[in-house]
Amino acid sequence: MISPLLSQENGHATAELWLAAPIVREGSPTVIPAALRLVYEKGWHGYWINPGEGGMKTELRWKLPAGVKAGDLQYPAPKREMTGELVNYGYSGEVLLPVTLTVESGPKDHLPIELRVSWLACKNTNCAAGEDTIKADLAMAAVADEAKAAAVKRAFDGLPVVDKTLRLSVKESDGWIDLVFSGADHLDLDGAEVFPVSEQALDPREAIVCRQSGSSFRARVKKNEYASSELTSLALILVPRNGGKPLKVDWKK
Repeated sequence: MISPLLSQENGHATAELWLAAPIVREGSPTVIPAALRLVYEKGWHGYWINPGEGGMKTELRWKLPAGVKAGDLQYPAPKREMTGELVNYGYSGEVLLPVTLTVESGPKDHLPIELRVSWLACKNTNCAAGEDTIKADLAMAAVADEAKAAAVKRAFDGLPVVDKTLRLSVKESDGWIDLVFSGADHLDLDGAEVFPVSEQALDPREAIVCRQSGSSFRARVKKNEYASSELTSLALILVPRNGGKPLKVDWKK
């Protein structure tokens, strides 16, 4: 069984590291899927990689033994949250943020790791920073709790994916941004909500929703007031209204 340390009730959230069984392939590093589980107190919310009008994304600082590496923390699609009158992108309740660990030198009987988790939780006009240290033994991933391992797999499976046929074009005029999604005839994107991964690009105060227009899908949004120049790149997440898999699409001028 995995025995990570739970955080104390600071920052109005608790944090755990959940591990899944190692993926072993001959001639390749051992891969250990993992996820940071954050549970926010009722009425409080945390933040996505783009926090919106304010906030702070969750950050990890690792202490790892030789031969062990940690990938970037990954973020599932967010929801719109409010802190007073500020619109944020983030999570409430429980969220699992996937992360991949690799063991270059092969499995060992004892692989202690340590990470310091920093987060921000907000409610109405109140915010509180949280920080905690979590310790775990990667060797215990071989006997991972089945329910937690299944939750880690679902967290990876639920991450936004790239559809190679989906194309984005962007037109900017008089402080407005027109988004056109084409090549998506096989996708049900009517009513899909759009979240900008790129910070300070699009105005978060109004929900960005796709509407079908002929063979394409379109959305119009104000340019973010803090955007200093013409947009030259944009990364977006689309969340279908029907509960379909979130999609990631990128654009460069």
